[in-house]
Amino acid sequence: MKNQVWYVALLIGLMCLIRFGLSIFGYAAPHIFMAETGISLASNPQMPYAIRAWAIRDMVLALLVVLADKTQVKMLLIACVVIDFTDIISAYLSVREGLFNTADVGLIQLTSTAIAALILELVRSPYLVTKH
Repeated sequence: MKNQVWYVALLIGLMCLIRFGLSIFGYAAPHIFMAETGISLASNPQMPYAIRAWAIRDMVLALLVVLADKTQVKMLLIACVVIDFTDIISAYLSVREGLFNTADVGLIQLTSTAIAALILELVRSPYLVTKH
C-alpha cells in the first residue's frame, strides 16, 4: 500500500480494515460469529474450524496488502478479487445444494461483504498503474 495516491490508499485501507475486522471476530468467537450469521452449530459442527481457517487467510492477506509496495499490491489485489469471487460462488453453490437456507440472513451478510470487497477491489484496480 506504500506510495499509493491518497484515495487509492484509502480504498485499500478500507478493504483491509473490513477484511481484518471480520476475521478477528470470526477467529476469536466463531460460535458467536455463527449465531450472528444464522449458521447452526448443531447442523454444522465443523464450521468453527472453517471460520477460523477463513479468518487466518483474510488476516494474513490484509496484512500483506497493507505492507506491500505498489508493484506487490497489484498481484495481491488480484488474489483478493479471485478469493472474493470464489467466496461468492461458494455461497451460491451452498444454497443451491441445500446446505444453507436462502432466507439465511447470515449467508446474505457474508455474501454481501464479499461482493462489497470485490467491488472495492475492482474499482481501485485502474488506479494502480505505476507512473512512468
